[in-house]
Amino acid sequence: MINGLAGLVEQFTLPELTRVLRRTVLAAVLVGIVALVVALLLSHAAFGFGCCIGLGLGLANIRLVTRQTARVSNSGTTKPVRALASLTLVRLGVTTAVVVVLAVVVTSLGLGAVAGIAVFYFLFLANLIGQVLKHRGATT
Repeated sequence: MINGLAGLVEQFTLPELTRVLRRTVLAAVLVGIVALVVALLLSHAAFGFGCCIGLGLGLANIRLVTRQTARVSNSGTTKPVRALASLTLVRLGVTTAVVVVLAVVVTSLGLGAVAGIAVFYFLFLANLIGQVLKHRGATT
């Protein structure tokens, strides 16, 4: 799976990947605003704020992935997969801890954060798939 994803991402130029991330961030901001407004109208403000927090966590995670991957690639380590795996474990552990703390403090806030993370990754995958289809259409 990692090799397949790496092969997929390697097909893109840096500007193409930047466009995917930019579109994802813009879509996440719009979804966050809509989620917050709808949640406020339905008197579930904590869920709406949680969605915004989750979208932010998803964005932070993607930014960390790109930075950490670049750092490991440039370091010349003999076991890059091991280094990336340990960094991923820490990242996911922190994300999980944040969501659990939010859920303990206010359940709807934690559930909103989980929903926000899920929506962020759905948006990211949708943009990535769109770029793949555009890229493949251009090469055929």
